[in-house]
Amino acid sequence: MTKKVMLAAGLAAVAFGAARAEYAPEPWNLAARQKFAEQRFGIFIHWGLYANYAQGEWYQQNIGIDTETYGRMKDGFCPSKFDAKEWVRVFKNAGAKYVTITSRHHDGFSLWPTKVDDGYNIMETPFRRDILGELAEACHEAGLQLNFYYSLMDWHRKDYPAGRVAQRCLGKQKGDYASYKKFMIAQIGELIDSYHPGNIWFDGEWEHAEHQADGTWKRTLDWEFDDIYDFIHSKKTLVANNNHQPIRPKEDLQLFERDLPGENTDAGFSANQPVTKDRPIEQCDVIQSNVWGYRINERKFRTPEEVVAMVARAAAKGSNLLMNIGPDGSGRLPAKAVETMEKVGVWFAANGESIYATDGCPIALGKKVVSTRKGNVLYLHFLDPSASEISFRLDGTLESVKPLAVTTGSATATRAPDGKVVVKVTRPADSSFDFVVKCVVQ
Repeated sequence: MTKKVMLAAGLAAVAFGAARAEYAPEPWNLAARQKFAEQRFGIFIHWGLYANYAQGEWYQQNIGIDTETYGRMKDGFCPSKFDAKEWVRVFKNAGAKYVTITSRHHDGFSLWPTKVDDGYNIMETPFRRDILGELAEACHEAGLQLNFYYSLMDWHRKDYPAGRVAQRCLGKQKGDYASYKKFMIAQIGELIDSYHPGNIWFDGEWEHAEHQADGTWKRTLDWEFDDIYDFIHSKKTLVANNNHQPIRPKEDLQLFERDLPGENTDAGFSANQPVTKDRPIEQCDVIQSNVWGYRINERKFRTPEEVVAMVARAAAKGSNLLMNIGPDGSGRLPAKAVETMEKVGVWFAANGESIYATDGCPIALGKKVVSTRKGNVLYLHFLDPSASEISFRLDGTLESVKPLAVTTGSATATRAPDGKVVVKVTRPADSSFDFVVKCVVQ
C-alpha cells in the first residue's frame, strides 16, 4: 500500500459528502496510515482479569456476574510469568510488525497505572507492575509498533450508560455520559502521552447501535466521536473503530472483525459494511476457536498453514491481518500458539517480500490462489496443495517467473491461445504452506 492510499486519503472528505467536507487528514496522518498499511501483519492480545477465570474475555457478561463480585479477582491477579521481552521475541520472530493489546477491555479493568479511574487497575493488584509500560519498552527495543485497544463499553463504571449488552452486568443503569466521556478522554491522554501508540483501537460502539433491515443503523447514544477523534489526532495518533459500520471521515483505519473485507462469513460481523477505497484496512481474527481471551479447555488452534493463508488472503484484499492470542492468568502465551507462530515465522523469513508493503491484486482472487503486487512484481500465492495451475489476463509480458523461496519446486509460464497467461507450478512434496511464485512484469 503506497501512493494510492495517500492520494485517496486526501480525497476522503469528498467521498463522504459535503457535511464532512471540511475534514482533511494532515501530512503526519497520511504518513502514519501508509506506514500501518505496509506492515501487513500484527499480533492482537486480549488479556486482563478474565484470564484468571480462564473462560474467555466475555465471561463476566456471559454468566451475568455483577461488577463487585467479578472485580474481586483483581486481588488475585498476579501474572508472575509475564515477560514482555519474551512475548515480543515470539511476535517478531513470527513476522509481525506491530502489536495491539487490550489496554482496557469491556470489563473496565485497566492494565496500566491510570490516575483517573476508581482504583480498578493493575496497581491495585498484587502484581503492581506497569504491563503496558513494559510491553511498550520491549516493542520499542525490537522495532515493533504498539497500539492500544480501548473499550467504549464498560461493565464496571457507574457513569456508563448501559446499553443492550452491558445491562446484563449493570442493569438498566442510565449513567452520565458527560462524566464517562471525560473519563475516557483522560485515560486516552494517559495512554498516548505515556506510551506513544500508533493507534487507538476502539470497540463496543455496537452496543448502542442496531443494524436495520434497510442497511441503516439505529443509534441509542451519541458518543460525540468528533471530540474524541480530534483529541487523539491532536496527539498525532491514528483512530480505528471496530463498530461494524461504514467508516467515518475522521477514522483512519477500517476494521473487519473475523471477515475479509467485502465478505461476510458465519463467524464475521461485516454484513453490509462497504469497503473503503481511501484508507488502510485491517482484518482481525483468532488463533483459538471462537474466543479472544484465554480459555483453559480450548484445544483447537489454527495451524501455521492456516495462519499463513489468512495473511495472504488479507494482503490480496489490500488488508492487514491482526491475529489474536490470549495469554493465560500467569502471563504465559499458550504453548500451541507459540508453536504455530514459530512456523509462521519460518515462512515469513523466506516469503515476507510477497506480503510487506504490497498492494492487493484482483488476479487469481480465488479460494486456492490469490495474488499481491509491488510495483512491476506480481506474487502468486498457491494456498492449496491441490492448486498447480492458474490462468489470467495480464497487460505486458512476464520477464521472469520463479518460486520465491524454495529450491525444490518449479514454476513456468506460457501464453494460451486466448491470450491468457498460464502459470503452472510443482511444489515441494513435503510442503502444504503457501507456495509463492514471483513474476516480474515488463
